[in-house]
Amino acid sequence: MSSQALLALPAASALIYVLAALFIKKAITAGCRQGHVNLVVNLLPAILFQWLWLLSGPVDWTQAWKPAVAALTFFLGQVFTFLALRNGEVSVTTPLLGTKVVFTAVFSAVLLGQALALQWWLGAVVCSLGVFLVTGATLRALVPRLRRLDAVFSLAAAATFGLTDVLVQHWTHELGVPAFVALMFGFTGVLVLAVFLPGLRGTIPRPGLAPLGIGAVLYSLQIFGMAVALGLHESATAVNIVYGSRAVWSVLLAWALARFLQAEEARDSREVMARRLAGSLLVFGAVLAVLI
Repeated sequence: MSSQALLALPAASALIYVLAALFIKKAITAGCRQGHVNLVVNLLPAILFQWLWLLSGPVDWTQAWKPAVAALTFFLGQVFTFLALRNGEVSVTTPLLGTKVVFTAVFSAVLLGQALALQWWLGAVVCSLGVFLVTGATLRALVPRLRRLDAVFSLAAAATFGLTDVLVQHWTHELGVPAFVALMFGFTGVLVLAVFLPGLRGTIPRPGLAPLGIGAVLYSLQIFGMAVALGLHESATAVNIVYGSRAVWSVLLAWALARFLQAEEARDSREVMARRLAGSLLVFGAVLAVLI
């Protein structure tokens, strides 16, 4: 499959991610605790992706520590993401996650010594400008705005996911995509059980069961798409800029489905949503810069 064709995977994953985030946010609003969300959303891919062993060749088990490290950074990113969703709106937290493009570019350059094309750096800068517009902060109020919990957790998630993507891209070929993905998410499942299961109290509220289940399935689909794209494409930065189109989808879908999903965006004014859309379109401009 060509590099351009592979970019269809992160493009589809971007749309699926937003739908997943909206349903997970609805589950959180319905009373699902942090432990419930992390347990269900992470255990599902940990179980489902084990079928990839059927596609795997011989495995060099001395390299198993590499998917374990990637699992740890991915796990931290997941925790930060769901904390961000708990404390903010999908149409704000998701575009903020778009700064992952910048972190991916920096980690690729620093850790791998990878020379990145000018268009990818420009795309990363444009993504960042769009993200700041989405938050609605002025230059004077930018720093205080970024100190709010939704921004702090979103940026922390962006950084850890950016590092994860670089590690996956750099290490996947040593084990092969099937074995690496199966091991990585298997380790993630073990981490989730070890961290969240001992302190979990109560059951999942009935109103949260359906949205959490739907969100977990959709989340697993987009994870798989991104894992394959990162494993096979030569640039994690290009994959992530295309994945950054979720910033646009997050505003459009949150706006369109706000009443149906009883999302917080239903209370936001048209002016606020229009500003977020303008910022998200800057991110989309970065996507086009990579594809052209």
